[in-house]
Amino acid sequence: MNEYYHTFIKDKLKKDIIKELVKGPEEGDEELILRTIQEYFDEYTVKLIVEKEKYNIKENKTNLYRDRELYKDRDNCCIARVWNCGMGGQCSRKNSINGFCKMHYEKGGEKWWLGTINERRPFNPMNHKGKIHVWLN
Repeated sequence: MNEYYHTFIKDKLKKDIIKELVKGPEEGDEELILRTIQEYFDEYTVKLIVEKEKYNIKENKTNLYRDRELYKDRDNCCIARVWNCGMGGQCSRKNSINGFCKMHYEKGGEKWWLGTINERRPFNPMNHKGKIHVWLN
């Protein structure tokens, strides 16, 4: 991760902790809280691990990892499960036919090789080319 973003996130975390703890301190406690937090961040290293690094996710030009938690409107999304570089997730396209987007409906619908998000994830699914896939998480 870029050093700028690491520092930015660390500073934001520190400010959020201070803001949360200083909401209603007793008289004189604010200085103690600020000093304690600063000592903690000086003494300990905050290490941010990106999922790509944690799970050793391999990307290529056609398959990019996307954090599926960023998609807000899950109710109107296609119910097909996507590979997502081995991390799985829900298709982000709008559902239009029986809960599926046009593409996933035409590629099998209920018989989609990765299943749907409202059923258990298949164990080591096999794609249309016969390749077995293993989930990373």
